[in-house]
Amino acid sequence: MSYIPERSPDAKFRTLIVLLDGTGDSVDEDVTNIVMLKNMLYGCEKKDDKQMRGIGSAMDGYDPSFDDEKAHPWQSWANRMWDQAFATGFGERVITPYRWLAQNYRDGDKICIFGFSRGAYTARVLAGMINGVGLLPSDKGKDAEVRKAFDLYDNFADLPHLDTDEVKREKAWIELQEKFENFKLENKCREAFVEFLGCWDTVNSVGIARAIKLGFTRTNDIVRTFRHAIALDEHRVKFKQSNWSGPPKEVPDSADRPHSKKPRVQTDVEEVWFAGCHCDIGGGSVANGTRPNLAHISLRWMIRECFRKNSGMIFDSEHIKIIGIEPSSIYPIVKPRPEISSFSSGSSKIPVVEPQTWGAYLYSWVPFISKTETKSSKLEVPKKSEEELDADDALAPAFDQLALKSGKWNWMENMSMTKEKLSKDGRWIEVEEKHLGHGRTIPPHYYSHGGKIKVHRTVGLRMQGKFANGKEKGTKYVPKAKVGYQEKFDDKTSFEEAVQKGWIQWVA
Repeated sequence: MSYIPERSPDAKFRTLIVLLDGTGDSVDEDVTNIVMLKNMLYGCEKKDDKQMRGIGSAMDGYDPSFDDEKAHPWQSWANRMWDQAFATGFGERVITPYRWLAQNYRDGDKICIFGFSRGAYTARVLAGMINGVGLLPSDKGKDAEVRKAFDLYDNFADLPHLDTDEVKREKAWIELQEKFENFKLENKCREAFVEFLGCWDTVNSVGIARAIKLGFTRTNDIVRTFRHAIALDEHRVKFKQSNWSGPPKEVPDSADRPHSKKPRVQTDVEEVWFAGCHCDIGGGSVANGTRPNLAHISLRWMIRECFRKNSGMIFDSEHIKIIGIEPSSIYPIVKPRPEISSFSSGSSKIPVVEPQTWGAYLYSWVPFISKTETKSSKLEVPKKSEEELDADDALAPAFDQLALKSGKWNWMENMSMTKEKLSKDGRWIEVEEKHLGHGRTIPPHYYSHGGKIKVHRTVGLRMQGKFANGKEKGTKYVPKAKVGYQEKFDDKTSFEEAVQKGWIQWVA
């Protein structure tokens, strides 16, 4: 095996990588990009002089005695469903990787954190906790001390909300900062930085529970590089994306408050929109080995960014080839991407996955009956170039869960739920309204980093294609998301119009 980049024998640092998967995801027949990334990395969970990696699901906090589904089918299933709905084990999913970092981190090491779905929000909370309370010394990285640190950081959730007097909000914020500083001094916590924070489609609420809001998740001055792949076509009410920064919000999930201290580092931020729904971006929609696959596009982009920003992560060059990247194109320098001239297959048809029947849907919810296993295979090194693979993947089917499993998700679309909206006077307010399956809101270009909305160029390719079947057969693909904070969804700017207005920056 060969690994890149090569690490000098004189290097004094190691790279510690935390990988946090999404809602209900596991290592199975249809793994996510988190698992695929893990398989590309050098190192293991144990002590190593170059690189260590720790992986955990963002949803594996239920009682471990129920882990064997064959022995405890009803309990295991019921506990997972409860946790997915109410996020009862969220604290554990932050505490576990924090403890791992506290016990393994040495001064000078590089920390890289990745997550998908609610695992992406967990990744951002983990980085936020390190910002707030620091990193405990290794001899204090025990369960009780770590829980005490998380409980202090969790006080963010109790800060006054939007309808509270501004003076009271600022007073509470300053008092919490003082508690953080006292905790760091008393426990001799270390100041640690996050070299690279990579997220696939961050959502902070999946079930019927209210969205989780914790500090330093929208801005974080210990994060050197932040990269975020976001789905253009997800439109379930409980899968609202969580952007980095954007319009200032005086709410507890924000670190951009008037009396915050001067940033320690200026975070290099890039959020890029991709075609597809939630699992088309983070993976897990299709069987392992499937090509074309929308999720491969964002995975290749994320790997390139790791090299472009000198993250310190060491990769297995053979596994990079399997996903479709030629190692010489990213190391020793990251070369510019060539243009994609046309669809490599010559076809511009986009297959549509048909909705599940009611019988199949009900059958899928029965936990103790063995189902037909998803047929999967290993990916082989492709014969096509990365540009040809991008063109193929751009036409892969999307998996719109609101259409495919309407019985599971549609009832929430017709419920009045609390949402944040930008009022006419420029203030963020909370309102109760029905979502009705509307697309996502893309923050206006003037709120975007660099003054443009960054969209992967494969979206433009997909927009040239037409649906091969289904209700929209023969029509062109248009992203569901719209631009702007107008009160009514129909008043927002369509993606096509945003392209015409020059608000979009195509990235590779």
